[in-house]
This record gives sequence, C-alpha cells and structure tokens, in this order.
Amino acid sequence: MRDKLTTAVNDQLKTVTTNLTEGNERVLDSVVDVNRKVVDFYVKTADRVADRFAAQAPALPIEVPFTDRIPTPAEAGERYLDMVERLVEMNRDFNDRVVGLLPAEVQPATAKPAAQTATKKAPARKAAAKKTAAKKTTARKTAAKKTTARKAAAKK
Repeated sequence: MRDKLTTAVNDQLKTVTTNLTEGNERVLDSVVDVNRKVVDFYVKTADRVADRFAAQAPALPIEVPFTDRIPTPAEAGERYLDMVERLVEMNRDFNDRVVGLLPAEVQPATAKPAAQTATKKAPARKAAAKKTAAKKTTARKTAAKKTTARKAAAKK
C-alpha cells in the first residue's frame, strides 16, 4: 500500500512539475514576444512623431546640450530587449535549478540535471528593431498639472 501511495504521489508531482515547467516556458516566450511588439510600436511611433515634428518646424535655432548622448528610440529599444532577454534567461536557469533539486523520480523527462543548468548560455538573439539615424529635435516643456491637496480628516 505504501509503495502504491508513493508511486501515485511521485506521478502527480512529476505531472505538476512538467505542467509548471512547460507553462513557465510559454509565459516567458510570450513575455519576450510582447516586449518585442511593444518596442517595435514605440520605435515606429517615435520615428513618426520625429518626422512630423521635423516637417512642421524645419529650422529651429534651439540647440539642446548633450543630444549626442541621448540614445535613439531604436537603441533604447534594443537595450531594453537585451535586458528582457537576460531576465528571461535568468528565470529559466532558476527554474531549471529548482527542478534539478527535486528527487530524480519526481523530475520531468525534460528537466536538466542541476550541474548542467549551472553553465551559462548565451541568450538566443532575434532580429533587433530597425536602427535609424539620430535626428536632432528640441525638447518640449509641458506645464505641470495643478491638483488640490486633500486634507486628512482630523481624528478624535
């Protein structure tokens, strides 16, 4: 009876760890895909705004200091995606290590041994967003919104 119970529990744990591992992989893949789409949208929008602004105000004599140090939207997006890919890779390594610490009879067939997960892998890189030449534009100042402060009710 005890052996049957142990086998049933191990089978259930193996199923749970397999489902969690596969679910985690799907979530991480979708996180990277969503972030790529967001960055592409951001870069396209920033380029359109810059083009529209340049067309409406072709020759503004205002010079903004340190504009050569400000990254273009494409560069900022690429840096952001690199960070997201590193975070996803760290999460995958962490999950592999946690599953690797489980007893061998509970580990799913796709789990890697703990010693193998400790090695670092270079993250797979997909095509980055298009790089565009940096365009000089002036910074806009926006007026601060005034809000009324709420007073806390007096306590008795």
